[in-house]
Amino acid sequence: MRLRIITDDFTSALDGTACFAQNGWDTAVLLKSSGMHDAAVVSLDTGSRENFAADASAAVSAAATAWCAADVLIQQFDSTLRGSVAQQCIAARMASGRSKLLIAPAFPAAGRTTEGGVVYLDGVPVHLTAFGQDPTHPVVVSNLQALFAAHGVKVTVARNVAHAGVLLLTHDAVVVDAHSEDELDQLVRCFIAVPELLWAGSTGLLRSMARVIPAPSVRDGAQAPCAASANGARRPWLVVGSLNPRSRRQLEVVRMKRSANVLATDESRSSPEGALWDLTRQTVNLLRTGTCDGLVVTGGETARKIVDALPAVSLRVCHEVEPGIPLVLVKTTTSTFPMIAKAGGFGDDQALLRCLDAITGVEP
Repeated sequence: MRLRIITDDFTSALDGTACFAQNGWDTAVLLKSSGMHDAAVVSLDTGSRENFAADASAAVSAAATAWCAADVLIQQFDSTLRGSVAQQCIAARMASGRSKLLIAPAFPAAGRTTEGGVVYLDGVPVHLTAFGQDPTHPVVVSNLQALFAAHGVKVTVARNVAHAGVLLLTHDAVVVDAHSEDELDQLVRCFIAVPELLWAGSTGLLRSMARVIPAPSVRDGAQAPCAASANGARRPWLVVGSLNPRSRRQLEVVRMKRSANVLATDESRSSPEGALWDLTRQTVNLLRTGTCDGLVVTGGETARKIVDALPAVSLRVCHEVEPGIPLVLVKTTTSTFPMIAKAGGFGDDQALLRCLDAITGVEP
């Protein structure tokens, strides 16, 4: 079975494949739509979260066209609805030629649930949480019906899996309510073999697919499960490019409890882009001089800029450090090093501490 994932952000591309990798799937992460791959699970970062300009639309459409015959095609989006969720799904469906759009935004393990077509974070509509004040991608709508209606597409809400089956007979776009991982698993079991579906959802949906769909047998000559720097990084650095308040709290916890090598953007800088460029340059210099042999990065845009600037030759997703936080082996022309990439608004206050333990091989 071939699964193809189109996503809009680097950390999403990584965490969406990590759950498959640790279950024995052959996976690949692509940074350009021209680099198609024959792995069983392939994810493409189109970089379209920040805006949905013509080039981003073209990247989504190109991938959906190239992968139209995939056994399972997924348009992955942020579990808190940051970015151009509706536009991406609409473009992917049109380009793929698939007749039905099944939307499952829930990520219960991270506190994201869906009820009445509305996305909640820990019981609060997501636009009323800190994500509504996100400095780069503020969320203004929590209701999927309203989000898609603004772009001319009618979405119908299914109360559960059985209701979704009924609605899909007469409706082209359905969003499914879910409060638990078991409900997502049921959804996947029921519809995974339906070829005309374009799936749309967050990492929660992909983790369910990795649990439910049996992994294929390892091919002769395939790489063994990734050890991901079994001995641990000896000179790791924490790189904080995200301005999300949650990431900043996590950074303060690290500074209070650990003597760690840290690079972080200056929140007072008038030019966030300039601050991010400086952070990227400093990180690449640390890696090239051997001062750093492993990274914990928070902020998808930050991680992508570092990988592009190296530049990376390949990315191999190894496993999840915890739900939604992947560990990756980054290969350049001169070295290979482990990197943990965490989305800016993700995890509790101790998340970065646990990531530092994981990159150094310390047992929790």
